[in-house]
Parts: sequence; structure tokens; C-alpha cells
Amino acid sequence: MSKVALATVGCKTNQYETEVIRERLELAGWKIVPFSSVADVYIINTCTVTGRADQKSISMIKKALKGNSSAKIFVTGCLVESDFEKIRKKFPQVQIVRNVDKLKIDTLLTPEASSNTNFTIHRFSGHERAFVKVEDGCNQFCTYCKVPYVRGSKIRSRDWKEVVFEIKKLLRAGYREIVVTGVNLALYGKDFTPSLSLTYLLQKILPYMKGKGRIRLSSLEPHLIPDDLLDLMASEETICPHLHLSLQSGDDKILEKMGRKYTTSQIKNLVEKFREKIPEVGITGDIIVGFPGEEEENFCKTCEFVKELQVHRLHIFTFSPRAETPASKMRPKVPEKIKKERSFILKQLSYKLSQKFINRFVGKNLSVLIESKKDPKTGYFTGYTHNYIKVLVPPTGDNIQKLIGEIVPVKIKKAKPGYAVGEISNNFG
Repeated sequence: MSKVALATVGCKTNQYETEVIRERLELAGWKIVPFSSVADVYIINTCTVTGRADQKSISMIKKALKGNSSAKIFVTGCLVESDFEKIRKKFPQVQIVRNVDKLKIDTLLTPEASSNTNFTIHRFSGHERAFVKVEDGCNQFCTYCKVPYVRGSKIRSRDWKEVVFEIKKLLRAGYREIVVTGVNLALYGKDFTPSLSLTYLLQKILPYMKGKGRIRLSSLEPHLIPDDLLDLMASEETICPHLHLSLQSGDDKILEKMGRKYTTSQIKNLVEKFREKIPEVGITGDIIVGFPGEEEENFCKTCEFVKELQVHRLHIFTFSPRAETPASKMRPKVPEKIKKERSFILKQLSYKLSQKFINRFVGKNLSVLIESKKDPKTGYFTGYTHNYIKVLVPPTGDNIQKLIGEIVPVKIKKAKPGYAVGEISNNFG
């Protein structure tokens, strides 16, 4: 049996697409092996959202070339779209597959394979939660971002019936948390006539989820969140009370330079509304540090903004210019040393805010999806609460092994910077 190894760099959408490729190949009779193994075929699904993503993608290509000199190597994803000629010249021995043909890679290996791109998955390898991609494309054209160029600026939403069909298969396979994701998730349905919304999609999904698991929403653009989404989240316990917002900055001048279509006051109002109706809501977000023209004053405003919002978990990105985007030509540039210093400050702030948020729940029972991954320092099992608090749970006998992949009540015992420590309880609440 021929062996194939797959590697993914980047977002949840990329991870979902790799899973589609994986299942197609398995159905065609291929054996999936770890990327570190010797394989007959290597497939690398690349990313180009940051300079670091570029470097990691290139590193995975080089690793594949070293793994088996006679292997076929396919490179796809957003780095290919961004730097097609560069990749082709640097790695002439690899086969490049554009994003539009990504989900047909199996047909290049197995002629009898189906070229149907409306493929639904029934499992998500190596994860206790499953991602379901419902939308592709972004038409926002932020000044620093290449996504509209590499993923397309035309919104492409999946039919809700196909999404429901896929989720039903994943639930039957035992997944208890479904992460609904997209390139710009909040734009779901805007390409349909008549136009639909993310709220509409969730209403169609919910009847099949109740009593079986929970839904988590991936990253959302604050200004595109449908007005009725808040009410639905407040009324449905099946939807996790968790918002991951693409904040990017807490300074209005920088937001304007970024081409973001909102102000800090609009985000504050949005978060206040959510907290009024869902007091336990977890707010997490993305911040870009070192955007051109970011002075100390602008950065300090971002820190204050994060404190005001009580963001309990931050994804911090150091600005790296993306070729041919407006921001790549903007000045003045922020020195790398200052970017690193600011990233460190924000990281420490994030730890403090997370501990403050978790303290609210010490002594309470929260629902946690138990994962097979263990904390390397303590050996404890890990998991996430409904409002996205990372929880470490000590292994107590053999019972916890049986709970992997299940949503169970965990009593929060301690609040630490960035995570909580808890123990399995007998009841929720």
C-alpha cells in the first residue's frame, strides 16, 4: 500500500481542507503516515498570512525533500497563490497545485478518484473537536492582508443542507464539539440570493446538535457580526459563549491605516452587549504588533483597550509586510526590537487578564471537552471550557481515559496565568 504524509500550516480553514484531502486519499486506498515518516507522497498545505507562516511552509517543503528523494511532493495553499513563480523556481522538483484545485489532489494520484469538490468528511484526524468549513473568500481588503488575493475576494458559501449533512456524520462519529469556520465566517450567506446569514445557518444546525454536543464559532470580524447572532447565542446553550474577535489594534488611527472598518468604541459597545446578555462570555482576540506608524502612544492605547475589554486570551502577531499590499509600502517602520518588546508586554498582559477571568469561576463546575493531549510539564489531561478557558485535569484512575472526547463537568480549583486547574465533578452548575 502506497504511503502519503500531509502537513498543514495556518488557519482552521486550511486544516479542514487537509482533512478533506486525507479522507479522499484514504477512500482511494492510500495509507496515511506521519509527516516525519518516509512516504511515497508528501502534500504540504501552505499559508502566507505572516512572514513566519511563509518560513514554516518553506521548512515543511524542505523536510519533505529530505524525507524521500524519490517521493512525489505536492505543494498547495496560499503561499503557492502568493509566490507561484518563486516556489516553482526554488523547488523545481515539486508539483504545485493552485487553491482552486486543492481538493482534487487525489485525482492527480489516483485517476479513478472522484473530482467532486462537494465532499463531506466524517472525522477529523488527531483532534477531539471537528472543524467544518462553511465559507471561503474575503472582500474586506485590509491594507496588511493577502487573503483576498490568495483566497479570492468573491464570497463562496456552502449550502446549509450540505453543512448539516456533514455535521450529522461527525456527530455520529463521536465528535462533541463542532467548530464552524470560514475565511471570513461572518460573511456566510452573503453570496446567496436572497442573502442568508451566519445566524440562519446556526438555526439550521441547532436541531441536530441539541443533546449531542456544542457549536463553537471561529474568528469573527467585529463589524460584520449579524445583529441577531447575540440573541441566538444568549438563548441557545448549545452555542459556546465565546467570541474570538479580529481586533488587530486598540488605536483608532492604526485601525484606519489598517483599513479596518470599525472603531474601538464600536467594539466596546459590541462586547458590552454580549456581556449584558451572556455574563460568562469569553472574549479572545487577535492583535497585530508593530504596524507601520505604531508609536508608543498607539501601543499603550492598545494595551488599555485590551484591559477594558477584559480579553482573556490573545493571539499576538508581529507585523510582517506582505508583498504588494498597501501596508508593505507604509512608513515609518517599527524596529524589530521594539516589536518583540511590545509582543512580550502584551503576552504578559494576556496572562494577567486570563487569570483574572478564570478567578471568577473558581469553585464552579464548567463543561470541558477532555482532550487526549497532555500538558508536558504536569502530565495532566487538557481541555477547554465552553467559554474557552484552558483547563488541566489530573489523571484520576482509568476513568478519565474513557472521557477523552467527551464534554464533562469539571470543578475549577485554581486560576493560573493562561489556564485553570480542575477536577472531574459529578454535575454541571
